Amino acid sequence: MKKTLTILCLLLSTTFCIFGQTKPKTEPFIIQGQISNCPENILIMHYDDYADGATDTLRLDPSGNFYLKTFKVKKPQIIKLQGIKFSVRELYIAPGYNLTFKANGKDSYSLNTTKKITGIGSESNKYRIVMDSINEARWSISDGKNPVNNDFLKSINKDQKFNDSIVHTIFDRKPIQDKYLQFMGTLTRLDLKLTRFESIILYTLSSKYDYRQSIDFVRANFDNDILDHLYRDEYLTSFEYKRFICFGYPYFLISHDQKKDSTIHQDLQTTLNKINKVYTGKVKDYALNYLMYDAIEGARSFEQINSLKDIVRPLISNLKDPHYKKNLTTMFSDKVANIMMTQVGKPAPAFVLESNLGKTYSLKDFKGKVVYLDLWASWCHPCRGETPAFKILYDKYKNNNQVAFISIAVKDAFQDWIIALAEDKPEWIQLIDKDEFVNKSYVAYSIPKFILIDKKGNIVNFDAPRPSSGVEIEKLLNQEIAK
Repeated sequence: MKKTLTILCLLLSTTFCIFGQTKPKTEPFIIQGQISNCPENILIMHYDDYADGATDTLRLDPSGNFYLKTFKVKKPQIIKLQGIKFSVRELYIAPGYNLTFKANGKDSYSLNTTKKITGIGSESNKYRIVMDSINEARWSISDGKNPVNNDFLKSINKDQKFNDSIVHTIFDRKPIQDKYLQFMGTLTRLDLKLTRFESIILYTLSSKYDYRQSIDFVRANFDNDILDHLYRDEYLTSFEYKRFICFGYPYFLISHDQKKDSTIHQDLQTTLNKINKVYTGKVKDYALNYLMYDAIEGARSFEQINSLKDIVRPLISNLKDPHYKKNLTTMFSDKVANIMMTQVGKPAPAFVLESNLGKTYSLKDFKGKVVYLDLWASWCHPCRGETPAFKILYDKYKNNNQVAFISIAVKDAFQDWIIALAEDKPEWIQLIDKDEFVNKSYVAYSIPKFILIDKKGNIVNFDAPRPSSGVEIEKLLNQEIAK
């Protein structure tokens, strides 16, 4: 009997063992290597495995070396490595893949022409390497200009034929180690079809076609099986499909509605209502969740939250997926709480951050002083555009020990921050928000952002005037200093 149970458990090991309560065993995904000259020291990998999303963080050392072993990759998929100013698009990953990735990340050209991927899973990833090399060569030949071609259909048909030949060469063969090679080929073909679909519908919108002519043109030049079954759950494996179904297709549908009714507007409420009416199944839930999440995350005031309340709450309650429903409800409550924390008269959220000089500062260090807080980033041109005016403002108050000027870099890469400070040479305190605490607690989804805090540590103005406002910000500072 014991031997029989042992054999049964071995047979069921890829799923579960009823008697021993063994959980399903997932193969790890491993990625390691080096991205030299990378402008980022942190890259985020967003997986398509859970309804509420799953991520891992790649941390690069000063030479660009990294290593990650994770069990969060539950199925084969195509993802991005995403930083603030740097990304690696279309990386093929799957359980059991063990990839070694090497490239020069100085710029997109260097990345695309030096990228090498070896190890288990490199067979699928060869497609993106080949395409990037070809595209860079095309770009160089055209001197950085896209070729002019007035024959739209001739152009996209030529591209499709070329792309199909590359896909066939890479994916339609017996794999050496890559057990997901054919699946990745199917996924790649779907992405290419959806890219074609988007090109076609954008062409109809830019043309003088009326509603009926647009529909007929799309039908005549695209896969009607996809058109007739556009909301298939399995399409959600495709990154291109998810992007298209959230943005491109709603825009197409509403634009054509506008041809029949000019009073219709392209806004969030119209988009969500259109998706809710037309889409079906998991695709409907995905698109509604994505757009509502994005809208809630971007809210910065009670006015924005209140305007969202009537729009999104009925849609949240109608979602079928409990993960989406729970996460959006929690996010909505958290956003309201965050904004409440940062309203006039409330204590300013505390922080402990490191300066560019290696010193640690906390907000309580400035108790008894008026604090003018600046949230910015090295990549934000409007932020750095305030620096000359900020210097003038600082010079007027630098000998006044009742006021403190503090700049905090949010969503910024450490090395880029250091370079920007060397270029701009600000004299006041410079801190960096490495863990995004300030970014979240001060709802800094739009920068530059300036906050004025009184001597007791309470918020005076959550959207204070910029340094370039001149007299306006000086008047407000003087009022608080005098108290």
